Amino acid sequence: MTSIYLIRHGETDWNALERCQGTLDIPLNARGVGQAEALRHALRDVAFDAAYTSPLTRARQTAACVLRDTGVRPVAVPELHEMSYGTYQGLAPNDWRAGDAAQWELDPWSVTFPDGESLADVHRRATPLLDRIVGAHRGETVLISGHGHLNRVLMLHALAERVDFWSIAQPNGGGHVLRYSGVDSLNRPAATPLIVDGTFTDIRP
Repeated sequence: MTSIYLIRHGETDWNALERCQGTLDIPLNARGVGQAEALRHALRDVAFDAAYTSPLTRARQTAACVLRDTGVRPVAVPELHEMSYGTYQGLAPNDWRAGDAAQWELDPWSVTFPDGESLADVHRRATPLLDRIVGAHRGETVLISGHGHLNRVLMLHALAERVDFWSIAQPNGGGHVLRYSGVDSLNRPAATPLIVDGTFTDIRP
């Protein structure tokens, strides 16, 4: 059994203001630190063998908190940074060009941000890394500390489903766990547990 704990960083001031962070390096705020601590408590009985994190400070802070006193040191990997909003970074969706926010909500896979990325771009850079991590850690338990849109893309890839992008919950300081009890040729999981309200609950067939 290979377990991948895919978590989202705690809250930042820009999360609270609904400003687009993307690849900008915004640290956790006080609430975000508290969320990371709560996540550490929720995962206190998990014995991690390895950990990977986005290079952005908010994700690294969250990983460091979860792994405190475990002896596991997270490896920062550039493929795990958040989607780039390009020229919209620092703006709230209400400040985007007319129609772009509505299109992003209606069909996010059709949007490429000005001077930024599309979800397909995120998929191309990040999903091969997830497959490599699964392949390199057979039978182990691994933490991945990432971001909301990045994590949604990784989840959709792992589950081999094109469910609604926005239906995958990504609360600050929450996450999902993928348990690979067997994998196909694409390293997709044979069993998928569920997270509810920040508490990891293991559901197996």
